[in-house]
Amino acid sequence: MRKNRRPHELVTSVPQDRLADELVGQLARTVGGQAAYCVPAADRPEGYQVVASSSESIRSGLERDSFREPVRGGGVLLIAGARRWGAKEQAAVRETAGWLAVTSDVARLRADRDEADERFRALRGEVTAARERLAHVRDLERRRLVRSITTSTLRDLDDLRRRLRGFGEQLAEGGEMARISEIGAAVDEMLDTFRTVVRGVYPAMLPDKGPQAALEELAATLPHPVRFTGDLGRRVGWQIESGFYHAVAAVLNLLAGDGIHRDDPAVAVEFGRDEELRARLRADVGVLSAADLRAALHQDAERIGVLGGALECGVTDGFAVVSVRLADRTSSAITSQGEGSALFQRVSDLVKQGQEAAGAGPARARWDALAARLVQPPRLAVVADADGADPSELDSASLLGVTVVFAEGPADRELAEELLADDGPRGSVDAVLCRVPPSPEFRAVLRRAAQRVELSESACVDDVARRLVTWAPVIAARRAITSARGLLPGLPADHPLRWSVDRIAAESHEITELDLLDELLGGETRLLRGVAADAARLLGAEGTDPRSRLGLEPEANDEQVSVAAQRAAHRWRTHAVRPITGGRDASVCDVLIRTAEGLLSGERAR
Repeated sequence: MRKNRRPHELVTSVPQDRLADELVGQLARTVGGQAAYCVPAADRPEGYQVVASSSESIRSGLERDSFREPVRGGGVLLIAGARRWGAKEQAAVRETAGWLAVTSDVARLRADRDEADERFRALRGEVTAARERLAHVRDLERRRLVRSITTSTLRDLDDLRRRLRGFGEQLAEGGEMARISEIGAAVDEMLDTFRTVVRGVYPAMLPDKGPQAALEELAATLPHPVRFTGDLGRRVGWQIESGFYHAVAAVLNLLAGDGIHRDDPAVAVEFGRDEELRARLRADVGVLSAADLRAALHQDAERIGVLGGALECGVTDGFAVVSVRLADRTSSAITSQGEGSALFQRVSDLVKQGQEAAGAGPARARWDALAARLVQPPRLAVVADADGADPSELDSASLLGVTVVFAEGPADRELAEELLADDGPRGSVDAVLCRVPPSPEFRAVLRRAAQRVELSESACVDDVARRLVTWAPVIAARRAITSARGLLPGLPADHPLRWSVDRIAAESHEITELDLLDELLGGETRLLRGVAADAARLLGAEGTDPRSRLGLEPEANDEQVSVAAQRAAHRWRTHAVRPITGGRDASVCDVLIRTAEGLLSGERAR
């Protein structure tokens, strides 16, 4: 006779794939009847699907006249025909149900693990592919530079060498001045060509004015006229703008250069912008075919293709049309961060309601613009002198997920208004880093603006960019709430959005924190004199995780976090009731107390 074993003994000795069957079979022998473990059937809401049973003959009809023991997770353990049903057997039923629930949990966790492992392998493959693409882009760039140098500068140097040799041979024959003039002209031409090569590698106007202005500057140096129409809209990330510029510049150098024989040398360039940066170039190319153009531009097409764009060529009746497009992939950079922010989700839902309520027409267009700005990355304006900024700073900020726009000083009222405008290529910024002294009017315009803009004069680009990324969902939500208030008059007087906007703003402690942090970091010296740095840290100046806010080491345990949060709350309560604490400082202390209490209760999840 087979000896009955306790459920926990089975769990330690039976393989996972047979454990449910063994547990059910063991229970059937214990009660002297039949048993089955069932879960709700997916196709029959009122029925059950048998997962394990003590015999094949009971897989149907067991649900009638059966004892039912619930199994955590929605299942049920059915017992029928039990010949033994004492306290011992009933305890065995409950114990078996518990172990079946654990077995189900383990199976589900293993499935989740397998799914996560598969996802990890897929992501690892994507990362590897991305690294390979970036390496390929670097290789293409190296080849482009080598081609530019070898086909222009080295050729001109060789020509200069030949002329010098000829000058030496004819020096005794007279005409020295004419030969020297020829050599001087050759040197000047070589220098101009080399400047063109350098401009192609790093156009000085690109970071400051954007790709459209940089391409117009390039066109001014080409031998044939170029006419520009259209607009690329608001600035995007440096890497996207750089990739787009170099692709269009390669086409311009080909179509507006001297290498094509045609009747009409003019080139027309039309810019456009939807979800992509677009350029359409049209020119007379004589007898060249589309295959000839593709062969001449194949490396440039390959490079922009690696970046996710495309360069396409076509020729009809001797006229070429070359299209360049590159996706603005920064437009949804904030979305993944916002998924973890309850505030961001509430504001996103509010904006969707506004779009639905506005219907069609200009009102809907304004809500659509608000929705588009909500998911765009933070925008940082760097105001500098004519030398601009280090390109490596641009790359660093772009990799962090911040759009950096440059503006040449002076930092006056006119520039401040441009940076605040919603419809300008350098507008709608969230922070300004001034590397030239800002005028009082510049400060005043930013301070009085409806949208809050952080002004920094001493930080580096990387520090400001990291702070913007950390607070990106809150910054986006705050901007959207402010913009939504301006659109409310277009809604019916009794529309619920009218009070929803103010309710979200009033209930959001994150926005209150961010507003206060902006004041402290912006040099508001009248607040919390002597302890402003500690307050800024608690508000998230050095990071929004609890340990950074409380000044703890990253490896601090939960108990240390709790103790530090209690001390912080006590400190600011004490500070608030001091006789010398003014009303404004007392209000600030209330914000800090709530922040510390939130850390203490574990409500903050960033």
